[in-house]
Amino acid sequence: MTSYPTTIPAGTTLRVGDQGTIKPALDLSGQAADTPYKIDWSKFASGPLLLEAFRANAVDVGYVADTPPVIAAASGQDLAVIASWHNPPGQMVLLTKPGSPIRSVTELKGKKVAITTGTILQAYLLRSLDSVGLEQKDVEIVNLAITDIPTALARGDVDAGVTAEPLATTYLQANPTAHKVDGADTSPVVQYLITTQKVLSDPAKQAALGDFVQRWVKAVSWRDANTDEYIDKYYVEELKVPLATAKVLVGTGIPSEFVPIDAESIGGAQKLADLFHASGVLPKKIDISKVFDARYNSAVEEAQQ
Repeated sequence: MTSYPTTIPAGTTLRVGDQGTIKPALDLSGQAADTPYKIDWSKFASGPLLLEAFRANAVDVGYVADTPPVIAAASGQDLAVIASWHNPPGQMVLLTKPGSPIRSVTELKGKKVAITTGTILQAYLLRSLDSVGLEQKDVEIVNLAITDIPTALARGDVDAGVTAEPLATTYLQANPTAHKVDGADTSPVVQYLITTQKVLSDPAKQAALGDFVQRWVKAVSWRDANTDEYIDKYYVEELKVPLATAKVLVGTGIPSEFVPIDAESIGGAQKLADLFHASGVLPKKIDISKVFDARYNSAVEEAQQ
């Protein structure tokens, strides 16, 4: 039994904000075909930019990592997490500049560390620091776009930086005296499908979202079972990414494990919110449970059967 409307009126449109993950999986798996609603796609370079689109009421649904919802909740932004999945650790990497003597997270104290604030990179750094009793104030943060972090490291502008695959592997290959920092965070990467309470107040869009969640779960299952085809058709043919690079990128991000919106998943998000507060990133403690909505758990379960 579903806890959302299932009748999708003719003429319904879902405006989907993507960061290059949802559309290709839906297209290649066949799940984008014959939707009983129109999909308007918009592409965004980062979670914070997607949140801006939600704030402007320009999108209805999209995906982000676990950090942007914490930042949004702290500002009182209308946001609702309706599905969650975990990717394996390994996508995020904490790296040093070439020739650095830094070997462990503990040795980052007082050093310049590059991240992209308000993103998963910041969460990764906070978790890594917290594991050795350090906070964000114990390092000098340098806020850069993720694509600029390897360049800053190579120039020696920063002592260390958090980046993601395949940027990390490419950087290490080009800078053999640089290395990964020992003791960095090894927890799974948490991802969310998000919408807003305003969207959820529309029965037509509520119903469309139920169908969309199911299609996304099935698309992910197809992608994880057909990685070679996914890599060849999307990364190599469409994006012109070298095969070896694409294999690193996709290989560190699968398989994805969907988890229900429940006390455990909300508790994990609350720990991150508390960590942001303790590190001085958020001025006050927040109750992150207010941005989670469990009504589509049944859609995820049905899609997995």
